[in-house]
Parts: sequence; structure tokens; C-alpha cells
Amino acid sequence: MKLYSVRNKALENREYGDGNGEKKVRMNGVAILLGAVLLILITAAVTTFIAYRIYKNRLEKERTYKVVFSSETDPYKVAKFQDIIDYIDANFVLDYTDDALLEGAIKGYIDALGDRYSYYLEPGDYENYNEYITGTFTGIGITATYTDEGMTVNEVFDNSPAKEAGLVPGDLITYVNGLKADTTAVSAIQSSLSQEGVIVRLKVVDAAGAERELELKTAVVNRQSVYGVGYEDGIYYVRVTQFDSDTGTEFEQMLEVAKEAGMKALILDLRGNPGGFEKQADEVADAILGEGIIAYSKDRNGKVISEARSDAAQIEVPIVLLVNKNTASASELVAGAFRDFKRGTIIGTRTYGKAIGQLSRSYDEDGSGVVITTAIYFTPSGECIHGVGIVPDTVVELADEYANLTPDKIPEGQDAQLDKAFELLRAGLSD
Repeated sequence: MKLYSVRNKALENREYGDGNGEKKVRMNGVAILLGAVLLILITAAVTTFIAYRIYKNRLEKERTYKVVFSSETDPYKVAKFQDIIDYIDANFVLDYTDDALLEGAIKGYIDALGDRYSYYLEPGDYENYNEYITGTFTGIGITATYTDEGMTVNEVFDNSPAKEAGLVPGDLITYVNGLKADTTAVSAIQSSLSQEGVIVRLKVVDAAGAERELELKTAVVNRQSVYGVGYEDGIYYVRVTQFDSDTGTEFEQMLEVAKEAGMKALILDLRGNPGGFEKQADEVADAILGEGIIAYSKDRNGKVISEARSDAAQIEVPIVLLVNKNTASASELVAGAFRDFKRGTIIGTRTYGKAIGQLSRSYDEDGSGVVITTAIYFTPSGECIHGVGIVPDTVVELADEYANLTPDKIPEGQDAQLDKAFELLRAGLSD
């Protein structure tokens, strides 16, 4: 007879019964195992992602400190350059810094392009460059030449602190805030004058030798680039010195003044204008020309990358355009369109011959920058006048002593080109 006990029954149920308790134990074990595996997979994925980001960030950082040349570069020259660096590092006996060598290498790299219009702006120079091309800067409103005696004032801008204080070209500034204003103090003086709203105390000696003291407050100065004067016979003379960031607006405002004054003819003087912003030159051209293309440009692959157009509106008066050998770049775009539109007569001498455009890039950390040539320009007829210039309809030479002067420096009665413009327009108005 088989004997049963509680233990035997428990063992029997455990092995052969419905096994609910056993199944639960087994199921809980599988769940724990799956959870552990999943946790391991998640941890591995997160770790891999973090490691990848760290690697990628480090790689990107390393790339910023590496120089990469194109596949067409001769590997021997790259190796030679590195060997020279190593050779200097191992053997050069005088003091030097790697940073100074890199600055020289960067400048040399741009110079080696062989383009006089592409250049490197050394640390601290980009701000001055930007002020020059925009025509807006902070200061007292003068241009000056530093000498051993002080700063000789060359130009005083209208609506500037210097103009209001009575400074005139030819004045000699001997001291700025107690600091002698000679060639040894250029950096310190420019730094003090470039801060807006700062009181500046000057010692000034005029052309007669009289000394005076002035107190000025620096301000943001907008350099005027358009000047005009009207004459009783209805001829209006307008000179554009450079195409600054607001020249187009200045020109249109000047034309409005001329129209209200009863303008019957216009002399547009671009002599000595070195160029500037293409957009501003386009606006000036648009104001005097009818509908059509003003100029267009192409990139290194011959693709048209810009096209400036004039609308149908224009001033309806006879125009004479004055140019000379220093009429360059953006001002030649105006002259080329004026010629191709047959808008009027060009008087003077052959223009400079620059029909390429530049773009700049700045590096804010050290105030440096680079300017490189990026476009070639063409007149409406498709001519590129680079290296050629524009020959006037009527060639008029100035006396040698005046040939290199800006129009405002030519003595009255000695400007044969301007006189010819008046002669031509007055003859037309009398017909």
C-alpha cells in the first residue's frame, strides 16, 4: 500500500501538478533577464552615442586647427612647408613666435595670388577698412597726416564735431588729451578718438602760427560723398567723391534740390572717384539712365552672378559726365552704362580700368580680415573694361601740375575739363 504524506503530496504537486507557482517563478525570472538585457542595450547605446559626440566634437575642433589643401596640391610642397616649420623650430637661434610666423604666412598666401586688389588686413585693421568703405565712423570728423610735429588736418567733414569747433584743413593738432600727437602716438590717439561720446581736448596751431585749445565730443560721423552747386543759367554741378553706404540716397536728395532750383542741365563729376559699393553706384546710374541693364558680373566659372538694372524713370536734362585716370571701379560702372546708353557726353581722360569686384571677410577675435577678388564686371554692351578703361567722347587734358589733384583742389579758372563741360552745355541750352 502506498503511503501519502503532506511532504510527498507537496513534492508530487510540485512536479506533476498544474504548477502555477512554478510558472510564476519561471516567468519572473525571464522578465528580470529581459529587463537586464534591455538595460544593458540602452546603456551601451547611450555610451556609444556620448562617445561618438565626444569624438566628433574633438574631431571638429581638431579640424579647425588643421590646414587642408585641395587634392590638386603638390604633396611635396606641403611636406616641404612642414619640414621648414620643423627646421626653424629645431634650429632658429633668434627670438620668434609661431603666431607671428602664421600671420606672415597668411599675408604671403594672399600676396601670392598676384592680385593687387586682394589683400590681408592685419589684426586691428579691419575696423578702419570698414569705416573707409562705408563712410561712417566714430571720431571728430577729420582726416589727418601724422608727422613729427603733430597731426596735419587734411579734410574736415561737414556736420562733424571738428567742423562745429572750427577746425580747417591745414591746422596742426599738437596735443590730444595732453598726449603729443606725433608719429609715436598714432595707436593711442586713434583709440581715444574711436570711442563715441568722449570729451577730447586739443591743442591746435593754425597756418599763421597762432595756438588755441579746443574741447570736442566724439560722435558717429557720416562722411559726405555728394556735393552740388547751382548756377544762374540752370546748370547744376554735382560731384560724387566715392560710393559710400548711403551715396545713392545723397545723390537722389541732391537731384531733388536741383530740380526744385530749376535745373536745366547737369554736370556729373566722377573724377578722382575710386569706387566703393556697387549697389550705390547702381542707384546713381539708375537716377540718370532709362530702362535697361546697368552692369552685370560673372564668377570664376563664367556664371552670371549679379545684374543691375535701371528703371524707365530718369532726369530729363542734358548731362555731361567728367572722368579722369583716377575714375575707377564702381564709378567706371556708371561711366560704362552712361556711354552704352548714349545718355550724354563724357569729357576728360581715359579712366583707370578696374572692372573686378571684391568681397571681404572679417575675423572678430583679433580684428583682422581678408579682401579677395570674386567677380568680373561687364558694361551693358558686354565689354569688360578691366585694364582698358573708358575713353571719353571728348578728351581734355589738364595742366601737369593739376593732373593728380581732386577737382576741389584745382584753382578756379584752371579746370579745363570743367570749363569744356560748361561750354558744351551752354551751347546746347542756347540753341
